Amino acid sequence: MTIRNRSFVTSAVLMAGAMLPGIAARAQDLPKTKAHQQFSVTQGFSQSTLPVLQRSGALDPNVVSSALLEKLRPGSAYQSTKAGARLRITSDQFSLEVAGDGTAAEYQDLAVAAQAHSLGQPLSAEMPAAELEQKGRAFIASNLASQIVLAAEEELVAVRTDYRTEGGQELATGAITQAVVANRIVFGRTLNGVPVVGNGSKVILTFTNDGSLESFRYDWPAYQTADTRTATQTVVNASEILSRLQKVVSARNGVAAPTSGVIVPSSQSAVFPLELTSNTQLQALDCGYFDGGSWARQTQSIQPGCTYLALSQDTNGTRTGYAGAVPAGAQFALDSAWRETQILGEK
Repeated sequence: MTIRNRSFVTSAVLMAGAMLPGIAARAQDLPKTKAHQQFSVTQGFSQSTLPVLQRSGALDPNVVSSALLEKLRPGSAYQSTKAGARLRITSDQFSLEVAGDGTAAEYQDLAVAAQAHSLGQPLSAEMPAAELEQKGRAFIASNLASQIVLAAEEELVAVRTDYRTEGGQELATGAITQAVVANRIVFGRTLNGVPVVGNGSKVILTFTNDGSLESFRYDWPAYQTADTRTATQTVVNASEILSRLQKVVSARNGVAAPTSGVIVPSSQSAVFPLELTSNTQLQALDCGYFDGGSWARQTQSIQPGCTYLALSQDTNGTRTGYAGAVPAGAQFALDSAWRETQILGEK
């Protein structure tokens, strides 16, 4: 008898230390992503000001679903239901969900997913990042071109690879086996060279080991400059960003913020982990336009911000991960859908 576990490990889960027995954690931020994280913690932004943006380009979810199904499942029978503003399409072979504003969708091929286990390969046979990026770009060009639209000043960039693994233990012998069963590529977007951080502007594609697409998820609005008196924000430096992180993490930890600030690393190499408080270390920082994504957001304002991942460990050895984003504007707008603006806006 064999007991099996399975997990799709992302870099966020890996950094938070969420490891399961028998599960191999395999995730990789691509070189440009790592370089930008290092720049974020040592410099913050290369610009002194950035415009405030708004999500735009809302579409009818029925039109979006029809366009996707025409490419992915032409002629297939399905059922259509509403869950709030979301549109859900289901059949015995696939599922599709489209956000109410039409800018985000999630698709899964159930038949391909069912085959993933039988196609398992040794961990050393995971799909290389370059191959994953090539397959991802080809799929987007062939099937998502009408949804993943880039303006002249925008670029689609590969951000990260993740690998879903299965681990098992043979009870009779105690032998442990591990295999990679799916390969994921995450794409993001830059606007005039500035990355969009957070869940917005992401395309995530998962392939089984034979190259079949198992699933995809995207959140891809159009952006326009906000038409307000505060449509531009002066961004703060790396020292202030780290100071804000200290306050946010302390509030989330339920402890008093340190009286001394974080020393900004002088080198862009080996900057992580970085101590924020006596028991909390910063594992990753990405600065850019923060977009929480259409699934989570209640407002449409896209402000400069930095996503973070921090890991805390108490005296008993219990570890807790914290993820979110801090605003980076010297004067930022409070946002009910952005918790950190509420924490930092408290007097």
